Amino acid sequence: MSLPKPGAVRVETNMPMLAISIGLIMAIAGTLIAYPDSGKTVIDGLFGWMTGTFDWAFLGVAFVSLVFLVALAFSRHGAIRLGDADVAPEFTWSAWGAMVFLAGIASGLVLWGGTEWAYHYAWTPFGIEPNTPQMYVVGQAYGIFHWGPTAWALYCVPAIAMSYIYYVRKKHIYRVSESCRGALGDLVDGPVGSVINYMFIFGILGAAATSLGLGTPMIGGAVASVLGVAPSTTIDVGIIVACTAVFTLSSGLGLENGIKRLSYIGTLLTLAIIVYILAVGPTHFIARLGMDSLGYALSNFITLSTWTDSVSASGFPQAWTVFYWAWWVAYAPFMGMFVTRISMGRTVREVIVGMLTFGTAGCAFFYIVLGGYGINLQISGALPMVDLVNNDGVAPAIIAMFKTLPGATIVLIAVAVSGIVLLATTFDSAAYVMACASTRQLDEGQEPARGNRLFWCGAIAVLPLTLLFLGGLKTMQTASVLVGLPVMLILICMMITTVKFMNEDSE
Repeated sequence: MSLPKPGAVRVETNMPMLAISIGLIMAIAGTLIAYPDSGKTVIDGLFGWMTGTFDWAFLGVAFVSLVFLVALAFSRHGAIRLGDADVAPEFTWSAWGAMVFLAGIASGLVLWGGTEWAYHYAWTPFGIEPNTPQMYVVGQAYGIFHWGPTAWALYCVPAIAMSYIYYVRKKHIYRVSESCRGALGDLVDGPVGSVINYMFIFGILGAAATSLGLGTPMIGGAVASVLGVAPSTTIDVGIIVACTAVFTLSSGLGLENGIKRLSYIGTLLTLAIIVYILAVGPTHFIARLGMDSLGYALSNFITLSTWTDSVSASGFPQAWTVFYWAWWVAYAPFMGMFVTRISMGRTVREVIVGMLTFGTAGCAFFYIVLGGYGINLQISGALPMVDLVNNDGVAPAIIAMFKTLPGATIVLIAVAVSGIVLLATTFDSAAYVMACASTRQLDEGQEPARGNRLFWCGAIAVLPLTLLFLGGLKTMQTASVLVGLPVMLILICMMITTVKFMNEDSE
């Protein structure tokens, strides 16, 4: 690991930002707890308005982001090294890829990889008749598309913008607003910049709430099945305590000894589960269906990327693709800042190609294996996956699916442990990024103060935990996605800034 250079700046926590952040957390939690019903009504209404009114914008910006990154990677700017000319990458490809992948997916990939197709099977796009064999392929293809290169491009835009400013322009502060300076000028030094930076905080809180809301029911279901009891609040508390202990310990150890090792463990354990399912399941069927689904997604990529269903107005692309893009966009600044911290020594091209390929290939593999196994259970009549998903929800359905495997008890234990590690990795990465953002200045290779990191471990865990038990967690998840609308404008500013600064510096 690269060490801070001699004479590096003293690590100093930005106490005003810390105080304002806490105030923001308290205000959000207090409002959602005090007015759960009215808050949900308002947030749901705003979400429906956003996805229905700006669907074309989300689809357009997402597609442009992918095109922009591919063009940038293969341009002369792709060879720009993030750091001094002689600096080596701080992390190996495997460590870098594992940290990027797990920070970006949390526990949602396992959950949705095995179940999303079942929603599409019943509610179809393009006027296709529901509940038909064709929808097995189309349903799985849509899931692969939603977790594919466009999604990872939305994460990559801020990663490139922030990394360039930090490592090449040597502006050693972790501020989202700074990566918009080329487009907004001195506005980033005033109220506009402050709004941009605090929207980033809200996005991280939403990421924590979403991870907890998706991960806890699945992990709890696995634990309950192993113990032979019904899922309960007690089990959920135990899971959250275990998760908090893991990511607090990891965060205290730092990036090299904490997050990197946790990411390795999470990657290996989760991949072991998927490989086991591929080996003991209908391997031939899974591979063939995977090829069919990949073929459909590739051959219809432009259509899937731009379809708003303006004539039939089914609402399908708004409920699924636009929601997904808003979700990815809302968390993009968080991922951008995290990837910036771990990308010293890599070239612009390496970061772009790495994020798009590691992310896309990993997610596609999960969807092909988990989705293919679930579809086989549906077709063979061994388990009514479509009914379970649409009537009981994704968490009970995925647990029921795992219980059909040989050695189900061991698999469920592995799923529970893997889920805790995946959840801990997301919280750990979020706490680390918040600690970076609330530090006045960090030189290359420096880490934020341990006390600052540990503080954010508690702060990020407390909000979703409180909302889980007092109400408002789902509303918080939806509210966080609303941040996607203004952040979409920030992504545009980041692309403009990146091109402007690269062209200026190359003259």
